[in-house]
Amino acid sequence: MFTVELNEKLSALELHFDKAGIESLIRQLENLKAVNSHIHLMTPAWGGKELTENTHGANKLINHLILYSHQT
Repeated sequence: MFTVELNEKLSALELHFDKAGIESLIRQLENLKAVNSHIHLMTPAWGGKELTENTHGANKLINHLILYSHQT
């Protein structure tokens, strides 16, 4: 499980993981480590499979996360 949520009360972005979600994120970041590129992580509602749609509390679900790598 890997869920991206907006906590509007705290003006904060929250990432919620289980063990498989952490391992998935590590793999995604490893892919970005050596290149100038980006990846899209999306919920099933947005055509992806990387993010889940289960929120925690009153947070707002974020369906699309883009991770950018800027190598200098």
